[in-house]
Amino acid sequence: MPGFLEPQTVAWETVQARTYKFNQLMGETMRDSYRLELWAPHPDDPKQLYARESIGYLGWYEDELLWRLYEHIRRYMEEDGPAIQPGETLRKRRTGRDLEPFNEEIMATVGGPALSREQVEVLAEAQPTHAA
Repeated sequence: MPGFLEPQTVAWETVQARTYKFNQLMGETMRDSYRLELWAPHPDDPKQLYARESIGYLGWYEDELLWRLYEHIRRYMEEDGPAIQPGETLRKRRTGRDLEPFNEEIMATVGGPALSREQVEVLAEAQPTHAA
């Protein structure tokens, strides 16, 4: 189909996360914008970019929390950062806002059910920082 690239498959271990925070000029105003991308090197030449995919959406203005999330994902992937930030909590469930449960096939594909509230709280306890 015109306009679409063939699917590209790469080893997950080779994928790198990149976060970007930049200024956009919007006529007479300027705004901070945030972006998360996944990059994969070419299998035959790791110095050549093979695939690049934007994740999420381009955030701006009040999306500082989005920037923090993107940077957390990058640190988790690139620097063996914690899976959950120390002190993190789960949001409370609200009617009409939560997704329906996934079917068994999807759950098996993603590695099983989500962590329980107790498991999240254990992971979110103060964690030692890695020395640089």
